[in-house]
Amino acid sequence: MARLAFPLPGTWLAIDPRDEEASFDRVDAAVRDVAGVADDAAAARRRLRDQLRTVVGSARASGAQGVFLCLEVAPGVRLPATLTVHAPSAMSMTPAIGTASAAVLDTLHRGLQTLEVAGIDTAVRVPAPDGGALRIHRRVDETVEGAPVEAPVQRLEVDYWFAVPGSKRVVLASFAAPLGHLHDATLNLFDSIAAAARFESAAASLAP
Repeated sequence: MARLAFPLPGTWLAIDPRDEEASFDRVDAAVRDVAGVADDAAAARRRLRDQLRTVVGSARASGAQGVFLCLEVAPGVRLPATLTVHAPSAMSMTPAIGTASAAVLDTLHRGLQTLEVAGIDTAVRVPAPDGGALRIHRRVDETVEGAPVEAPVQRLEVDYWFAVPGSKRVVLASFAAPLGHLHDATLNLFDSIAAAARFESAAASLAP
């Protein structure tokens, strides 16, 4: 099956989530690079490490193809974003719909509505290769543990469903990042990455 590749802007760390020890070692090294090794950064390192290990652990449990951690989105611009890519082998649309991308995504949309997937009310078709992608996004409230003042923060989660050309299969690319006050800018960034994605032969890497 064709693989989906992303021309990720800036510097991203590609991780194979299937090897727990190796993936956690890469996460820990990335955290030291991002947060530094000073004693006064210990709490920040711990929070970031735990967050990224959770992402990688969840990706491994769900059978994800790959995980990408953003170290910086542009020189000197840090954005703790993640991208997880799934190509669920068991998910195929009904044979009667054919293999046109629009038909595959329409059928998927109806199925996600039936399942009442979180954020389904935001579903919209966005520009992407081979017929576009179905985008769903949601804001998730969470509490930063260990912070001097416990306060809720929001995380932006954005799912892009792509129809694999010439098939009834789909690929899911899930982005996540702390929201802050940058909802529109972050969503636009993820949209631009999705729009530049491309399908490659199965022999090619997920990474650009």
